[in-house]
Amino acid sequence: MTTAFASTPVLNNVFTHLSKNAGFEDIAAMALVGAASAAYMFKGTLWDKPDPYHYKWFERPQELMGARAGAQQTRNIAEKIEETGADMVIFWGSQSGTAERMSNRLAKECQQRFGLKVLSVDASDYESSTIAQIPRTKLAIFCASTFGEGDPPDSYQDLYSWLQSTSDRSLAELRYMAFGLGNSNYKHYNEVIKIVVNRLDALGAEPLLATGMADDAQGETEEHYLEWKEQVFGVFRTQLGYTERDPIYEPSLKVFEDESLEPIDLNHGVPADKTSDRKTNTSMSAVYSLPVKGARELFQVSEHRNCIHMKVDFSEHPELKYKTGDHLGVWPINPDAEVSRLLRVLGLISRRQIPITILSLEEDVKVKVPTPTTLDALLSHYLETCAPVSRETIASLVQFAPTSTAKDLLTRLSGKEAYADFLRSNYINLGRLLERAAGDEGAWKDVPLSFIVEILPVMQPRYYSISSSSVVQPRSAALTAVVSDTVFPGTNERIPGLSTNYMLALKESLEDKGKPHPHGLTYPLEGPQESLSGGRLHAHVRKSTFKLPALASHPIIMIAAGTGIAPFRAFLQERARMQSIGREVGPTILLFGCRNENQDYLYREELAELKAQFGDLLTLVTAFSRPDSGEKTYVQHRVVEHADEVCRLLTDGNANFYICGSASMARDVSNELGRELCQRQGWSDEQLKEFADKQKRFKRWQQDVWG
Repeated sequence: MTTAFASTPVLNNVFTHLSKNAGFEDIAAMALVGAASAAYMFKGTLWDKPDPYHYKWFERPQELMGARAGAQQTRNIAEKIEETGADMVIFWGSQSGTAERMSNRLAKECQQRFGLKVLSVDASDYESSTIAQIPRTKLAIFCASTFGEGDPPDSYQDLYSWLQSTSDRSLAELRYMAFGLGNSNYKHYNEVIKIVVNRLDALGAEPLLATGMADDAQGETEEHYLEWKEQVFGVFRTQLGYTERDPIYEPSLKVFEDESLEPIDLNHGVPADKTSDRKTNTSMSAVYSLPVKGARELFQVSEHRNCIHMKVDFSEHPELKYKTGDHLGVWPINPDAEVSRLLRVLGLISRRQIPITILSLEEDVKVKVPTPTTLDALLSHYLETCAPVSRETIASLVQFAPTSTAKDLLTRLSGKEAYADFLRSNYINLGRLLERAAGDEGAWKDVPLSFIVEILPVMQPRYYSISSSSVVQPRSAALTAVVSDTVFPGTNERIPGLSTNYMLALKESLEDKGKPHPHGLTYPLEGPQESLSGGRLHAHVRKSTFKLPALASHPIIMIAAGTGIAPFRAFLQERARMQSIGREVGPTILLFGCRNENQDYLYREELAELKAQFGDLLTLVTAFSRPDSGEKTYVQHRVVEHADEVCRLLTDGNANFYICGSASMARDVSNELGRELCQRQGWSDEQLKEFADKQKRFKRWQQDVWG
């Protein structure tokens, strides 16, 4: 531009000279050149401006179907409350989806019972500091789960950090209640909500109710939530003066058939790829259809119990990678029988392939499943059709009961004692419950489809520690999974684990074409639109911090029970490879517990071969809780027996310490090891805590455990 404007006087002189000495044609030609030059210089400013909405041509219309508005939302929660006229906001933090579902349910019931406008929000959607601007006339509820070593869920990270770091912000105007989800088998039971509440109080916020805490150690999360919810409603009635009314179902979604849609328009069941979300979780890969290149039974005696070793091939996707210690997320499929059972009682068997569209009726309610789709895809792949039914859901079904008998049964089962007694000998999901209450085909045809979509949880992946080393097998990953199959005492009723029974059916189909599942379960193994044909499953990789030390010469101690052996098989494979190429390998201890040496000693032959290769560098110790002879022994007992070496490596050798298995096992091991360390080092409980905290801070004490 500088050059163009600098030459303007020169052009003026030229035009002046031409006007005196040139003919009309020359002047006209130069005028055209000048006009063209000016047009070029002012392109994009005076003319041909870029359309600011041009990008709209490239937006995917299905992204707008999850919520009504596509407008940019404010990050200030106080502004959002004012914009929407809300009376209350629920900040949820959820790792597996339970806290989110409970928060959404609570928001809806507060509206139905008390006429309150409630926002149920992902805490990370708003600037944490703006909670200080919430006026005293409004209410806040904080609902968060605790996982791992007392860690907050991803969506609570910002709020959690802000509350712990801020000291100059008053929350004196904030009135709140809080509910935490945890498991007392874990050492840091409900740690997140405890810290959140302590910091809220320290900053001047006013609690209206004692903090509720759910304990899933005995599977009582739902009951603890319901008890706390009744206390919340009591506060509404007595302290706040709200009038309660009988709840009537008000849909937040619209579900309708649209036969004008073509198959190409539909989502047929392939898991939704969430990597395009605004808040991309960088620890997750995309979801892929991956070939299963081998599957075998690991239990020596598998008449009543099964354990699967499955090898999944990454070769088709060069961008898909994992590191030793990562997890594989497997997307399960609901069994055919349970999908058909629910469709039958709803009177929708003949409509299962008809296209349906799901739209949100409320600005702040998002559609959690891909749409448009079909009922078959929805109930087979996108919703957990086999999920247990809560008392709250049973109570909400009473209004749709087709007969007085069905109404009486549902009313009775919505009571706490009757519900608990029923579950002691019965497995119920939604289809089974409806069938039990009124089993004729189409008996429940008046239940709105929106109700079904709202109450069934969205399908979630199940995570398994990868039991292979990325150094040894970079283009394939192995997983190890015990098939979950709980049988009620004295009955033929069983609760089949959703993901593991699906994988068992897949394994059986690969081993022997047409071989049935041991319990008669069938699945659409070909997948949506045959995306899984030839023996595949949908899966993705999740990064983990459960890692080997950088140097193979660093000592490690591994404690495992059952399928907790999975990541340690990968660790040993990697160290064996390091040793085979001449790297120095440090002392390695594996303490492994299972039921019986001759039945479920996983990878027994492999471990024997590794022991032979490593020699004295590998200490392999087993514990059998149901031996053929002798006393039962658990891994924590072996920790005590080998405490001299374990404690020496931890304190003098800075060894990395790992536990993988059930949370209760990890707690018992940690307690026994703590006592042994205190005894040998002369430590107090506070000094032990300082040591453990330091080890964890430097990633030398890690756990990969489950409830």
